[in-house]
Amino acid sequence: MEKILDVAGIIDNGKFVPGGFSIELENGSIESVSRRNVTGKWTNCIAVPGLIQTHIHLGQTLFRGMAEGRTLLPWLENRIWPFEASHTQDTLAVSVIRSLRELFSSGCTGLLDMGVLRNSEVTIDLLRRSGVRALAGNSLMDVGPDWITEDISWLKEEAGRTMNACGGLVTYAYAPRFALSCSDSIWEWMSSIPADIKRTTHASESPDEIKYPAISESGGNIRFLDSRGFTGPDTLLAHCIHLQEGEMEILHKSGTTAVHCPWTNLRLGSGIADIPAMDSSGIRITVASDGAPCNNRLDLAGDLRLAMSLASVKQSPSAIGSEFWLNSITKSAARALGWNSTGRLAAGYAADISLIKPSSEEWEELALAEDPGRYIFELIWPERVVLTMVAGRIVYLDGEFPTLPQLPMNVNEARKQVFDRAGRIPGNPLSR
Repeated sequence: MEKILDVAGIIDNGKFVPGGFSIELENGSIESVSRRNVTGKWTNCIAVPGLIQTHIHLGQTLFRGMAEGRTLLPWLENRIWPFEASHTQDTLAVSVIRSLRELFSSGCTGLLDMGVLRNSEVTIDLLRRSGVRALAGNSLMDVGPDWITEDISWLKEEAGRTMNACGGLVTYAYAPRFALSCSDSIWEWMSSIPADIKRTTHASESPDEIKYPAISESGGNIRFLDSRGFTGPDTLLAHCIHLQEGEMEILHKSGTTAVHCPWTNLRLGSGIADIPAMDSSGIRITVASDGAPCNNRLDLAGDLRLAMSLASVKQSPSAIGSEFWLNSITKSAARALGWNSTGRLAAGYAADISLIKPSSEEWEELALAEDPGRYIFELIWPERVVLTMVAGRIVYLDGEFPTLPQLPMNVNEARKQVFDRAGRIPGNPLSR
């Protein structure tokens, strides 16, 4: 484990601070961050708090490029759900390991995974072994085709198995899929869980979703969830595009986090979330990648670049400063997940750190950049991240992943297995 990181600059609390810094580590935490003339391996690097994915589907990464040209509901019903239902333990493991490789090498140290319906203990085991800081659950679905749903009693048992498998840096989060795939029984169950346990779902993502009778009769998806007790400081709602009048106020007053997934929203034709308006309403906002099949990359800095640009279209390029955006995937994201000890590079915080190495030309450009923080986060991170550590433990170093196991099978074979199994589902939704 690295004891001291000597770097050429840091990003902390949403701001870039140039100059030599020495970051001293002790027992998985940051002991001190001090200015000094630095020498050594990392002196042309910038230290950044580890990036945090507040909405991701680790089990979907195997399906990258296999679900194209569809809006949300056909994308789910005809491709993603059949593929998820066709996972074996080994194919799920391939998907999770591939996800973690991509996340670590793009600077991520923390995540909230929506999970899959079955075999959730496979995911939890790999998360624990990897060293990542995580909240994870099993996808809760009891409405829909029988091959992708289970009854409430089975879901509760699976939740118990998943929760019991957690430990260390991995804790449990409840993850009902979304309103259309959950019965009143699931929402009644969710209303009974303790308020300090994290929970998440998809909300107000697609225009077709909003037309669902229970949602339209409630006056919108946020009102639907609020009436069922599924809002609050421990709740994260992904997307929040099609908000009805008064729903921003509900999000603000309840302290609910809105998770912005810009690539997904464009790729599935869902729309553009009005982040400037939500920010003006005092809503806590984070940015996330969502699943690889509706993004095709798990590059959080890349998602942030798009989010910043879309906000300029919604209002103006000066509507939201880069400090807000940088915090949305570091400090604000950590607080949304209940992690008070990470998200910053400061004494007493966990040593969740990524190092990014700009080229010599980029260092020259950075010297006169009007907004250096934005400049740094608009670089292509997967090509520039050289080290990622969680609680002082190195999880990525110069192309190597020391904490991750080997894939249990070839990626192509895993994809073929899932595709073939999905094709044998009664009714064969892949043919539509």
